[in-house]
Amino acid sequence: MNKRKLGKKKDEIVKYQSNSISQERIIEIQAEAYYRALKRIENEKLKEAEKMPEKNKYKWYEEVFFLLNTLFWPWKISKKFSVSNRIYDSILVLIISSTFVIVGTVIWIIGIIGQVYLIYRMIKLGITGELLIISAIMLYVLLGGSILVLAGNEFEKEKDSNKIYAYSASIIALISCIVSIIALLKN
Repeated sequence: MNKRKLGKKKDEIVKYQSNSISQERIIEIQAEAYYRALKRIENEKLKEAEKMPEKNKYKWYEEVFFLLNTLFWPWKISKKFSVSNRIYDSILVLIISSTFVIVGTVIWIIGIIGQVYLIYRMIKLGITGELLIISAIMLYVLLGGSILVLAGNEFEKEKDSNKIYAYSASIIALISCIVSIIALLKN
């Protein structure tokens, strides 16, 4: 009988305490629990990243043999050489980042040449409103090219597969849209 009374008292205490906690306090507790869970997940990801095995350091002639093997007989790589499992990510990163850098460099060069030509025209003809507007446009072109080069250089360092695939799909879709628009304009 004592156990029943003790159980009833505990139920009453829990009911009393749950009624006294405000809704704001419950939200704070839930937010803190969510924050702690996210921190724990981040710490687990960091620990997994630290556990990744280091690459074997080969002697220079082993690297030459690996290169020759890759160039002339890629279907049969020696088991002694370990090829990264993420090589498919590396290929996508290389293609997208090099596309960014090349396109950004071309746009940047167009911006520089445009600015130099506009400065020459301003010296020769004088400053006009039209030349100032074109100069401002060339500054934006120069800025856009610089941003693309910087984005390409930063994208080379990307390791997260989800970001790589999402970004690659977006860029490939953008390129295909540009090509299709050019094809439609030619007809």
